[in-house]
Amino acid sequence: MVTLTQQEVERRLNTVRCAVCKQSRFAIDERFMGSDGDWRGICKTCYYTFPVYTDMEFYLRTQPDVPLRLKEISCTACNHRGVTLDFRATLSVREAYYFVTCLGCRRQFPEQSSLEAYE
Repeated sequence: MVTLTQQEVERRLNTVRCAVCKQSRFAIDERFMGSDGDWRGICKTCYYTFPVYTDMEFYLRTQPDVPLRLKEISCTACNHRGVTLDFRATLSVREAYYFVTCLGCRRQFPEQSSLEAYE
């Protein structure tokens, strides 16, 4: 299991845009950092909050479609297919992101999830 620090999660969250104000300035609300891996992200501009999930072992065991999807994601730098899931964030009911690492070049990037967006 990948152990992520609060600073690492905040740094990587800053690569996506807030669902409300469209800025990219996030923090993790330390009051909601559960030991179960359920954290709360907050936009530093508009104070919108959203869930951040860091326990990916449990998630991958309970969501059989996700490992298949991870094998199909192409790296944005080297085009290698296949990534590891580091954590995920649900910024709104229509925007969920997987924060992944390429198995080829180890580049870290966000991938918008089509599996968690509700229409």
